[in-house]
Amino acid sequence: MHINQTYKLKNGNCQYNYFKCIQYMQQQGKIIYGSSYLIHSSQRQQLYRLLVYATANKEECALYGIDLKKGLLVSGPEGSGKTSLMHLLKPFFQLNQQYFIRSIREIAFCYKRFGNYTLQQYLFHHLPYCFDDLGMEPLKLDTEVMKELLQYRFMHAADNTHIST
Repeated sequence: MHINQTYKLKNGNCQYNYFKCIQYMQQQGKIIYGSSYLIHSSQRQQLYRLLVYATANKEECALYGIDLKKGLLVSGPEGSGKTSLMHLLKPFFQLNQQYFIRSIREIAFCYKRFGNYTLQQYLFHHLPYCFDDLGMEPLKLDTEVMKELLQYRFMHAADNTHIST
């Protein structure tokens, strides 16, 4: 299945079939993460809401109280598939909203090595980012750096900032 098979164009707008979207994500999950990848049926309702957000379906967002001006916060136990979910969800966003996924550990490492220069790419460019593994910072200093970075982004680029923790 190709992603183009998950929607139909009607009056110039994409109308997504969320069941097909989940099938596509399942298929891509198996290709990327191995044949044992599975989207469990208990996850479908949450996944449906994430797809409603990703596809910017205003009517469905209003129904579920989802604010498109805010980013996503995906949380769950370690190893539960949050990062893989964010990778699989990404193609359903409009091109200008498709985020870069950056590990908090990677940002902390670069900050130690290059200092404030590292943060400039996240602070002053309003590109969409998903900051992965928030709360896994190795040192307290790194926690403070991430706190400042996220506060700035939420004030200036909230809809372009997503977090997994």
